[in-house]
Amino acid sequence: MTDQQRLQKATRNMFFFTGGEFIGTIGAHIYMFGISFFVLTLTGSASSFALTILCSMVPRIILSPIAGHVVDRLPRKQIVIVAHALMTLTMLLVFFYTLSFGLNLPIIYITAALLAIFSTFAGIGITAAIPNFVDDARIQRAVSLTQSSTSLAGILGPVLGGVMYGFLSIEAFFLIHAIAYATALICEMNIDFSLYKKESNAADIQKDEPLIASLKAGAAYVKGHRVLLPIMLVALWINFFFMAAIVGLPYIIIEVLGATSNQLGLVEAMIGVGTLVLSIYISTRKEFQKPIRTMRFGMLSIGFLFALLALPLLIPLGSPGFVIYYMALNFLFGAAMIVINTPIMVLMQKTTPEHYRGRVFGLLEMVASGISPIGLMLFGFLYDVASPSVIILISAAFLIMVTVIGLRPSKVDDEVASAEVVAEAAQA
Repeated sequence: MTDQQRLQKATRNMFFFTGGEFIGTIGAHIYMFGISFFVLTLTGSASSFALTILCSMVPRIILSPIAGHVVDRLPRKQIVIVAHALMTLTMLLVFFYTLSFGLNLPIIYITAALLAIFSTFAGIGITAAIPNFVDDARIQRAVSLTQSSTSLAGILGPVLGGVMYGFLSIEAFFLIHAIAYATALICEMNIDFSLYKKESNAADIQKDEPLIASLKAGAAYVKGHRVLLPIMLVALWINFFFMAAIVGLPYIIIEVLGATSNQLGLVEAMIGVGTLVLSIYISTRKEFQKPIRTMRFGMLSIGFLFALLALPLLIPLGSPGFVIYYMALNFLFGAAMIVINTPIMVLMQKTTPEHYRGRVFGLLEMVASGISPIGLMLFGFLYDVASPSVIILISAAFLIMVTVIGLRPSKVDDEVASAEVVAEAAQA
């Protein structure tokens, strides 16, 4: 196969990859919208809805490292295809069960847990395989296009779900979800996962390595990495303190400032718009030449934007002044997250050896997911007992401090990152 033919096939891979991600994600958002309304209508209980979310989070936290181990041991295409096939089968079984016996909370909880289990393997498998089906020069474009399709799905999914909920039964949501997963499955079956696969020359690769030993080896690799460990630690604290905004913004807008649910919807939708706009822009640009500097700028921007959340609490802006203000702020939040996520993902793809990539992304997934429930519970309690403006300003200060200390130039810089990329290319 000539280089030109491989590039053409890589373009085809990107088309199926992006299309599959978009269709699968928009189906998931439509389903989540429908099932959320159903649970709240059926029970009138926020705790029942929270339990549904918990059933989706806990399996991902527990299984992410195990999924990383499996992804590094078995063919990634098989893992992704089997996982998406099981997700499709799950939705079909629930669809037929609901037609026959009706829907109840235990079925909803079991379905959420099963989808979380299978999606963990599928997500880590496809993420770890990106450098295998896309050329190095377009990894950033592939990551950006995926984020833009996910953002667009996040915007359109709730809108379509809201329209459909008024006309269709809950069973239709299961069927639509199954069709979306089946379509994503067909797209993934058409991706050549071995187009750019690099066989590592590392002598310590052991396909039959026990699970615990494999997980320890993955953790040891991250611990000893000059770039991955600082980035992962900073990302851990960023996710933790960012929960103050996830919990606090709806509370501030609805309870403190007295906005309507429609106004809150407009504010929250702007995060998706910001991520969509900037991810599309980045997909058309050359690869970041200074990824560490770009990440540092994005993280510091998040910290300062976070502090600005407190402004309407300190200076009355009135309505719709504060709504417009928060819409603009959330747009910038979405853009800043892309400025952070894209260089991180590209750098991790390029500096992580083939035989460690699954475990590294599995560990990142566990860290990112595992810290979120703790942050949600802590800040949920704090907003009930302390001033929202104080919580926001303190959290913003910690966000900035963590970034300044964790990504200080003396600890990690772009020269170190470039050296790691060159070293990985030389070993492959």
